[in-house]
Amino acid sequence: MRLYYSSTSPYARKCRALIIEKGLEGKIECVEASPLDNPAELYAANPLGKVPTLSREKAPAIIGSAHICEFLDTLNDELWIPSRGESRVLVMRQQAIADGLLDLTMGRRIEVQRDEGLRWGFWQARWEAAIARTIETLEAERGQFDRSVDLGALAIAISLGYLDLRYSEFDWRARAPGLAKFAQTWFTRESFAATAPPAG
Repeated sequence: MRLYYSSTSPYARKCRALIIEKGLEGKIECVEASPLDNPAELYAANPLGKVPTLSREKAPAIIGSAHICEFLDTLNDELWIPSRGESRVLVMRQQAIADGLLDLTMGRRIEVQRDEGLRWGFWQARWEAAIARTIETLEAERGQFDRSVDLGALAIAISLGYLDLRYSEFDWRARAPGLAKFAQTWFTRESFAATAPPAG
């Protein structure tokens, strides 16, 4: 199997970190493929041309980080997603919030990178307000994942790392000191060091 990824994609980073955490490096080859380079191999696996994409021999590729992570969790007995019950609901909720935070951060970045005359302050303000609201919610709910080692906690840590990369002027640590302590325990893990995006 091959995981196509971009080094700056936080969605792909989530999958790559989970591969390391579950010890699946021998089963899955990680192949860097920037969608902007129009890589034929990626397009053959995923007509959307998006990363992450997990190609499988003689089987359809798996598309989207949430679905890829669910599949990865079936590949050995070390489960990062509870199989059922409220604990599963909470982990999937945490992943959804984390992925939504990534979406917000990307939306804001696209807006602020436009030429100044083309920027729409309405959208930038909406992205920023939603980011602040989400951080406030994660700080209030951190008791649900603060000591967890599962996909929900991993996804939240990935999203916080992406804030550092793409919205560094937003001082989320000052707003959420408990969340900052949580994140630091993840940022020092081998899986995070090995998948760190390039600076800038």
